[in-house]
Amino acid sequence: MAKVLGVNHVAFTVKDMEAAVAHAVDVLGGECVIKFENTQECYKGACVVFGDSILSFLEATDESSFVAKIIEKQGYGVQHIGLDIEDIEGYVANLESKGVRVDRGHLQDGDFPEALVGPKSGFGVVLQLIAWKEGRFDTSPRAIKTLRRKYAELPGLKVLQ
Repeated sequence: MAKVLGVNHVAFTVKDMEAAVAHAVDVLGGECVIKFENTQECYKGACVVFGDSILSFLEATDESSFVAKIIEKQGYGVQHIGLDIEDIEGYVANLESKGVRVDRGHLQDGDFPEALVGPKSGFGVVLQLIAWKEGRFDTSPRAIKTLRRKYAELPGLKVLQ
């Protein structure tokens, strides 16, 4: 049976990603494992590891980006929660059978299948459903290497650090 395996990460919209990362590292004791930019969707981000947990920070690079629109509407804070999914196709089909609207835009990605559930069904935040073919995106060196490869290879994405 398709199910949620666990919370993968929590992503926050921020005004200044560099300041947020510096605070997360210098004050809270995290480790920044990647900084990236999405040139198509006009935002940059970073992933900071705290033990077995990951926080992501997203900053708009253009006023037309979805990040800028979220900040304008809701302010700064939690934007999405990433969930690791077992049998993502089955999980999405189950959600849709219950009337949940799912954005399947990246579900057919060969290496990084993902789907999105909007905030109406996600308790006020977007739920990013993740089922990477190479295994869970966690804090292991293997997973961080896979994440870096994703951001280096997919169109519109680039690794900054």
